[in-house]
Amino acid sequence: MAQHPLIVDEFGHGQKLSLVHGWAMHSGLFERLIGHLDGLEVQCIDLPGHGRNQDLAWPESGQVLAEQLAQAADHGWLAGWSLGGLLALKAALARPGQLKGLILIAATPCFGQRPHWPHGVAPALVGQLAHELEVGPEQVLNRFLALEVHGSEHAAADLKLLRKVAFRYGLPRDSALHAGLNMLKANDLSEQLGELDLPVLLIGGRRDKLVSFEALEATHERLPNSRLVRIPGAAHAPFLTDAEAVAHAITDFIEEHET
Repeated sequence: MAQHPLIVDEFGHGQKLSLVHGWAMHSGLFERLIGHLDGLEVQCIDLPGHGRNQDLAWPESGQVLAEQLAQAADHGWLAGWSLGGLLALKAALARPGQLKGLILIAATPCFGQRPHWPHGVAPALVGQLAHELEVGPEQVLNRFLALEVHGSEHAAADLKLLRKVAFRYGLPRDSALHAGLNMLKANDLSEQLGELDLPVLLIGGRRDKLVSFEALEATHERLPNSRLVRIPGAAHAPFLTDAEAVAHAITDFIEEHET
């Protein structure tokens, strides 16, 4: 396979941990978290059309992108938030021998509701976001940011911080926004979780209104080698609002599996 085209930023030394952001965001949102990830070599990956990879086109196949992420992780740990977590799961299923394990933050194998997966969001939400993108991307992204902190103990302060960081690179590419939404809408990996024997850490905010904690519990039950950590006062971005607690959960889990 050819070298992946993704621009990455690297920080620190130690076991390698690659971080992948969620829909419409960029890896700059992990700055607080990185400050607490002592003893790790942290690699931040912006998805195509986002952040530092804004000039890079989103691949036609989600499978290609998943394999690029596995290659970038380079036999280390791969962490993904929300859409990034779904991609991390796809990467692990595509190339399990290329990863040591997964960290899934506010992420599940199936974002939308299905008859066999009642824990996802209503299908109308994804459709509405796609429709609103056609009208005005900035407006829909601001609404999505509000959804991400909805339910948090300090929602107003969290939203202010999120908005400050989220638009650092301007708006993501329209094509990447639509591709990411399509991936959230179309992908259902729930029946494949039993194939993964990699160690998986699930981290979720108890107040998350986008990816419910019940969805994380259902994911945990289907993964044979997983641990679930709850962040009581957090919503959809616990790494931003409770960075130290999330970092401790990650470093403890990695240390446990590296010794």
